Amino acid sequence: MSDNGERTRKEGSMVGLICDDGVILATSSRDNLIYLLEERIYCCAPRSGIERKKVLDVCVKVDYLTRESGQKMTVAQVRDLLCQKFEYDESVDILLGGQDDLGLHIYSLKANGGSRRVIYAAKGKKSDEAVAYLAEHWKESLTLDEAEQLARESLKLEVNDFVEICIINRAEQTEEAASDEDN
Repeated sequence: MSDNGERTRKEGSMVGLICDDGVILATSSRDNLIYLLEERIYCCAPRSGIERKKVLDVCVKVDYLTRESGQKMTVAQVRDLLCQKFEYDESVDILLGGQDDLGLHIYSLKANGGSRRVIYAAKGKKSDEAVAYLAEHWKESLTLDEAEQLARESLKLEVNDFVEICIINRAEQTEEAASDEDN
């Protein structure tokens, strides 16, 4: 991406996957960054240019809405804000992952404001190869360590030794704790 906000072709890939114990987001490119959008909600997106500005705008809006309402946003609500920001874009390289009261989530943002909830996804250069690798090796009972290793291996399909990983551990949620707060 150039400094004037224009889109340029990025090198590297990003992957996201859900496992028994949490969510993994990872990138093999210094052109991408893992952003904290809300407590326990992150996205992997380009580090510079217009995409970065849009993601940072969503960060500010999430913070404002959370403070205004006094409640944490759900992953789907944050997804909706991102989709609105990118509704006119013909190409979107963003993966959103996190946990809320409804569970663990990965969303792959699509062109023109769309998204798809998935158990694993890849974006960027060689994303087709990464998705094929994830499809072959992902299983329902992955531990967090196995999921992290799978993310690393799917990104190593490129000739690149850089990997940045975000691990969102599953937070224990108990109905008893929620009902105690109501009393």
